[in-house]
Amino acid sequence: MSFLLPQRMGSEAFTVLLAGASTPPAVPQTRYLHAGQVCVSASPQTIVFILGSCVGVCLWDPVSKVGGATHFLLPESDGRSASSARYGNVAIPVLLHKLAEAGAHLDRLRAKVFGGGRLLNLTSSEAWNASPLGTRNAEVAVEILRKHHIPIEISELGGTRGKRISFQSDTGETIVKEL
Repeated sequence: MSFLLPQRMGSEAFTVLLAGASTPPAVPQTRYLHAGQVCVSASPQTIVFILGSCVGVCLWDPVSKVGGATHFLLPESDGRSASSARYGNVAIPVLLHKLAEAGAHLDRLRAKVFGGGRLLNLTSSEAWNASPLGTRNAEVAVEILRKHHIPIEISELGGTRGKRISFQSDTGETIVKEL
């Protein structure tokens, strides 16, 4: 059984996808993860998302076979707006919390991190800060994972092309296709 569960953090709601079943399906279900969403599954689930400057963080516990992912758009909330999973500094902690609730042991988690590209070739200082958005997104993801002592098994960050990620929640297997 899979369902969408609205979550509140601060004053803004965001969507967390949860999946679970009493008996695993013969074929893993597939979920498309949009920017600003978190998906956690205690049963085999294929989580698919497309990234450019956004970053996708995939986490799984190889023993409990609980896994999940988040797809975030911006590195950090400025503090003036409500907390949202659109921000990496909100999305990753929400993902960690939901994984623990689903039965994952945080000390066994493994990570794969993707995205953070620079798809537009703009040169104007008005168009780009000193550090491009994708780079800042990637830095936040890596920093939070290191802070929580979660080993990053694969990191495919940066570049000038988008990526389509297909992540298997129970095994951590991924397929990455450049777009």
